Amino acid sequence: MSAGCAGADRLCYFHFKVLKPSARRDLSNRRMSERATVLGEQPSVFLNYSNEKPNTLECHSGGWHNEPNVTWSNQDGYSLPSLFNIFYKDDSGGFSVKSYLSPKPDSSIYSCLVRPDVSSLQDVKSYLYVLNLERTSIDFSSKADGWTVAFGVLLAIILLAAAAFIVKWKKMNDLERTYEPKAASHLQKEIEWRLIHSSAADVILDQETAHSGLLLLDNGKRMRRGKLKDLPENAERFDFWSCVVGKEGFTSGSHYWVVDVTENRSWRLGAVKGSAKRQGNFTMAPQLGYWVLVWNNDHLKALSVQETNLSRRLKLSSVGIYLDYEGRLLSFYNADVGTHVYTFSNMEFTSGEKVFPLFLTLDMEKDLILWAQ
Repeated sequence: MSAGCAGADRLCYFHFKVLKPSARRDLSNRRMSERATVLGEQPSVFLNYSNEKPNTLECHSGGWHNEPNVTWSNQDGYSLPSLFNIFYKDDSGGFSVKSYLSPKPDSSIYSCLVRPDVSSLQDVKSYLYVLNLERTSIDFSSKADGWTVAFGVLLAIILLAAAAFIVKWKKMNDLERTYEPKAASHLQKEIEWRLIHSSAADVILDQETAHSGLLLLDNGKRMRRGKLKDLPENAERFDFWSCVVGKEGFTSGSHYWVVDVTENRSWRLGAVKGSAKRQGNFTMAPQLGYWVLVWNNDHLKALSVQETNLSRRLKLSSVGIYLDYEGRLLSFYNADVGTHVYTFSNMEFTSGEKVFPLFLTLDMEKDLILWAQ
């Protein structure tokens, strides 16, 4: 759906898209039913004016089962804070939302994403393109007679209209050529993010492999470092590293799990192949069957063949981990905003060998928490 609006010095072009991810595998009827009860209406985006100048963007969507989340993004895909959101119940008993954003001079394309929650596989979004045209003015000689001035005015209006049409047409085409690749790239990222979520795995921590100093809670969904305790000997148990693996090892397909690491001061997350050693002091590295992301002393790094230091400004509160078994890839994401952090490629393991989710913490106060899938 598209629409337009014209002003004295601007041309607005609205283009709406409904995103429907092509899932890699069929989702259960239960998830389809749950999704049907929360998806609302396609959002509408409006450009409001004050004193003939652009003032605010308004995004409106209704028919939601619960209060939805609204996310604004600019042309580069960066999230923008809204001025404020208004939630209210409509006549049908569903929730509606109006979200307002102040447009910035350095951006001319905005997206409004409305969704029920971060795990939703279907979102509705709108794109708004705003094109500013230069003002043009003409002065007529005061010495010309009335008929000459009238003819000149008429001719000028015709020429200006023709010129304005050509300029608008050209600049709109230039704008679309400039931003359509960015919009397509953003759309591709959204689709990939939905496909990743469609591979959600219900990971449970395996008590039989947990280091004796780990405390596992909430039926294997939460862990922290505790006091050492006496446990039966088990060749699968970590005896030096404060680690535990998931109960289920993966031998095919794609799998995604999320760990809440909020305020945890020391953690390691990733995957380990089934044949890798677990006992004794050793270096976790890909050549030993460990693919691990580390947070310690306010510093993030990947334990690649040669350690990769990541940005000190990148502090994660939720880490998404995506395993593509056949592709032999393990990727890490900022699960809160869906941005990529790091990927291990060319993972070496025997075909059919189990690959387990891996967890480590040294923090005795802040838990690592597995998201329910």
